[in-house]
Amino acid sequence: MRFRANSQTFFEQQIAQERFSLPAIYNHLAQELQSDEPLQLFAFIVEKLGVPVANATLQGLLRSVFFIELVKVPKIDSTKFAVRWSQLLEATNDPRFASYEECLNLFETLTLQLQLALAEEERVQLLHSFNGRHLLPYEIPLDYQERRLAGRMHVANNLSWTWDDLSRKVIGLRSFLLDPKQNPQHKVFAAVYKKIKVKTYLTDRVQNGDFKTNREKRWEIRPASVHFALRRDCWAIEIALIRQICHFDGFPTEVAKGLEQARLIEWNERPLRCPVTLDVFKFGELVEEIASPISGKSNFQVGHLNPLKAVPGDEASGHTARNISWISFDGNRIQGALSLEQTRTLIRRIADNYRSREALG
Repeated sequence: MRFRANSQTFFEQQIAQERFSLPAIYNHLAQELQSDEPLQLFAFIVEKLGVPVANATLQGLLRSVFFIELVKVPKIDSTKFAVRWSQLLEATNDPRFASYEECLNLFETLTLQLQLALAEEERVQLLHSFNGRHLLPYEIPLDYQERRLAGRMHVANNLSWTWDDLSRKVIGLRSFLLDPKQNPQHKVFAAVYKKIKVKTYLTDRVQNGDFKTNREKRWEIRPASVHFALRRDCWAIEIALIRQICHFDGFPTEVAKGLEQARLIEWNERPLRCPVTLDVFKFGELVEEIASPISGKSNFQVGHLNPLKAVPGDEASGHTARNISWISFDGNRIQGALSLEQTRTLIRRIADNYRSREALG
């Protein structure tokens, strides 16, 4: 679906506004699509998905292809929308850069792929589920094929729809756990998902080094940064963190049975323990903390087991599902910047020292 020649200028004018509004951009462009050559394809997508889901899906595609949220400099205090052909990206030879024409071709390619995908009812239902249970604005099953440290990242052979089991599982868990009819603890999980959203999908505030970040989407930061992660890596982390909570001591039996019947959870040894202190995580204490939170303190924190270093091919490093876990307040404070193994070695040494001291009287 191609837009008119003046659409590039229109995009640039919109990001210059004080308040960026993607729905306003989409509504403007949708009028073009309904009056020009792309009418048949546009009408087909609307017919297959229905107006609300078609609009949400195409807005998500528009957001993913043409725009990027870059952290503001030098304050590193928030993000601001930019177009992919931003001079800032072009001037620094940034791998995230793409010309307007490249974005246009990418949008057209992905739209045609979407048309073919909608022939399968399972994919139609997946898009309906994303529309109803998205964690991030304009979230759709779209991801890069690979992290490219050299060359261009935002190109047609590296961005594609993801219709695999991972996307279905992440949305299946959300749909079950946030549904009042299926989960009596849905309010607890609504609060849990808010924390997971921040820790999983958005970067921390980093003001030192070459890659300064603050609440950017992890797949939109420089791919050379240790804070980078593909969208599917983030989905896998979300699933891992939810799965861990389901292994807390005292997790409701009826909810566990429902998850098992829906084939959304594979059970391992329970209960889950803090990886540092080995204290058992208790679901009842999580419920209490959510009901009566104490500002600045939580016994249920999310942390990396090993410091971020993003070694290619090493799933125990970087922002990955194998390198992240719920950690207690004490465990997080003890670990600090150490790896999990370094922390455990330190704890053993301290324990040995105490035992030696006690033996001496």
